[in-house]
Amino acid sequence: MLNIAHRGFSAQYPENTILSFQKALELGVTWIELDLQTTADDQLVVMHDATVDRTTDGTGPVSEKTLEEVLALDAGIHRDEVFRNQRVPTFDQVLDQLDPAPRIVVELKFFGFDAIPRVLDAIASAGAQSRTVISSFDLPKLPRVKALAPEMPLTALLKAEGRETQELISMTIDLGADTIAPRCSDIDRSLVEQAHHAGLLVRAWGLGRDQGEEMSRMMDCGVDGMTTDRPDILQRLVRERGLT
Repeated sequence: MLNIAHRGFSAQYPENTILSFQKALELGVTWIELDLQTTADDQLVVMHDATVDRTTDGTGPVSEKTLEEVLALDAGIHRDEVFRNQRVPTFDQVLDQLDPAPRIVVELKFFGFDAIPRVLDAIASAGAQSRTVISSFDLPKLPRVKALAPEMPLTALLKAEGRETQELISMTIDLGADTIAPRCSDIDRSLVEQAHHAGLLVRAWGLGRDQGEEMSRMMDCGVDGMTTDRPDILQRLVRERGLT
């Protein structure tokens, strides 16, 4: 069971910061999830939103700021004064600075395809190919990644939107992905069984700060992993069930 810390231990610490990732690792979690945006000078930074407004003391689109401008922002004060002076990390910093080195689910949030080679180059330069998975809701990105890095594991983040399970499975396979990732509310045991029969892994998203009820339901359905803002709770449940 993959306990994937969504933007780190984001229920307790400022999301997508080195602090948040490190606190997740201190729980014994070995997987983190992060989001990538690009700056005006084509640098990769770890941020979910297209703008800096929600998670920093700045305003405006990430893509219109230089790396220097993004790194000058405070990424902690929005949560609490105690987190003042937390910074937006670069992708390279996350790849190089965390100890122990985690397995990483990298969600591609930036617009377009131009930054994909830079993402793959950063992963290769850090020697992190064997511990990285690429994911995206922007599904056309996934075949682009596959063409450049055929061995890279890919996760298709899906919104069911009324589509039947077999259609979702076919979409995932056609994209070249090995993991299907629907919203948790769209997952039941039948979907998991059908996906496994097709040779796919199943990863749930959308659990947010669930206190364990939905996590337990996902485990009962047989998913292979899930992203959560509360990796502490999921870690406890995984240990209680002997799934480590």
